[in-house]
Formats: sequence, C-alpha cells, structure tokens
Amino acid sequence: MLNGEVFDFSPLAEGDTLPAAAISSAWFAGQVERLNGELDLTIFLPLPINYSQAQAFPVPLVNVPDGAVALPQPLAGNDSPVEQEPWPSRAGVIDWTRLITRAEKEAQAAAERLLLAKTELASRNSTAAAQIDRIADRVETLGYGIEAGEATPEDEAEHAALTLSLKAWKAYKFALGKVTTREGWYDSPAWPVESPIPEIVAAPVFSSVETI
Repeated sequence: MLNGEVFDFSPLAEGDTLPAAAISSAWFAGQVERLNGELDLTIFLPLPINYSQAQAFPVPLVNVPDGAVALPQPLAGNDSPVEQEPWPSRAGVIDWTRLITRAEKEAQAAAERLLLAKTELASRNSTAAAQIDRIADRVETLGYGIEAGEATPEDEAEHAALTLSLKAWKAYKFALGKVTTREGWYDSPAWPVESPIPEIVAAPVFSSVETI
C-alpha cells in the first residue's frame, strides 16, 4: 500500500519489469522489477519543512520484511507530532499489458548481440574485399611489366610479395564466410586473424582523417 493505494505486484515474475508508465501513481519514480526474489522499486518521498538528512538523502532499503515500511523521519520540532490519519484504501491501477518479461528482455538482448556481430562481420568483409581489389590490381599491373620485360628487380620483388599478401587476404575472406557456422556465433564469434595491410606506394590507403 502506498498512500492508500494497494498495488499488487505478485504477478511480476523473476526478471520481469513494469515501466513506470504502467503504474497509475505519481509516487513511483521509475520502473518496478523483481530481482533475486525481491521487488526493486523507487518512490518519491515528500519533504516537510523540518526534513532530516535521512529524508533528503535516503539510502536504499534492502530485504524489507512484509508489513509497514519504516521511512526516514523529520527533525524533532517544538510542536507535538501529528499522527497521520489512515488513507482511504483503494486498488492501485497497473497496466499489465506493458509488462516486459524476462524472456522478452533476453530475446531483445540476443537480437542486439546478433546485430552487433553481423555489423562487425559486414565491416570485416568490406575491408577484406577492398584490400583484395587493391592488391589484385597492383599485382596485375606489375604483371604487365613483367610480361613486357620492362619490370625492374624491385617491381618483381613487389609482385612476389603482393602475390603472397593477396593469397593471405583471400584466405582471410574465405574464413570470414565460415564464422557464422563456427561454435560461439554470435555471442563470441571466432574471428580469423586479419592479414597485414601491405604498403603500396602506387595505391596508398588513406585514413578517415587524411585528406588529399
């Protein structure tokens, strides 16, 4: 009971949450949850003129037994304390259609983890595809010079090194295609090791902060 309104939260199962908007009362400061078998909620407390520090800075109440809850009291004044008259009892209104169950929260969290993993996979695939195109183009260009007999020893060395790099990047891209079939997807994906990005003077890689 809160200020004469009786709120029955017994249908709230472990891990379930009721948003504040589902509770027809201005005294609830936030959502109501059942955690570890206990109701977890926050309410507003009125502050009298002679409020105490305990009222101004209340501390959480843990493992509260059934029955009336002892709330912080104001400072003692010269006037005799006035006993609060009982509030007329009435049923508090709860919109249970807004209930967020533990299963729904777990499903939402799983969907967010899946989206995060898919986004990361797409990013890695995009990087791999860009590097494969970049390296393959340079390998092809150097190959023209080798076929024409005009390539220098440095060109031939670069061609050999980039051919190995291209092979590594293709293997990496192939491995990315297997990630979703590996154990741990999508909570802890088994990402393959990305190959080093080679330096190609004729095709430099610019960072997002660099300008031409």
